Amino acid sequence: MAQIKTMALRWPNFKPELGRYPQTVVWCGQLAGLERAFTLSIEYGSPLAVSSLLCRKMPVVRVLFPRLVLNFAAEEEAPLPHVYFEDPDYILSPLCLFDPRTGEWNRTMYIADTIVPWAARWLACYELWETTGQWYGGGRHVDLKENADVA
Repeated sequence: MAQIKTMALRWPNFKPELGRYPQTVVWCGQLAGLERAFTLSIEYGSPLAVSSLLCRKMPVVRVLFPRLVLNFAAEEEAPLPHVYFEDPDYILSPLCLFDPRTGEWNRTMYIADTIVPWAARWLACYELWETTGQWYGGGRHVDLKENADVA
């Protein structure tokens, strides 16, 4: 798979493993924010016509460590900015890195060239949000549960 080869070339610290589902891969590795490094997972799989799994439609990025912090008193984007809230653990919710409705990302693009740099930007914005309560990342957040046909 070209995605795996490109990730290995550009982000060798992200190690691929077989995902939970058939024909999926999960990369785990560290990215630097502004003040600290974060361990991320990026899950992605081949599209299947009958699948409703988010990772079959777009890369799913989660922060594994350090755990994200909920802030219900934040001025903007409380309790956690630009994520697709997912039960049972909101802190492990996938990051919202792009607007799927505007075609900012599609299957022809390499995760290494788009998703990973966008995740680094998200982490920097998250650290600012953690300190100020304001989200400086911009963007329009899409609720994937309400828009099941996204991506």
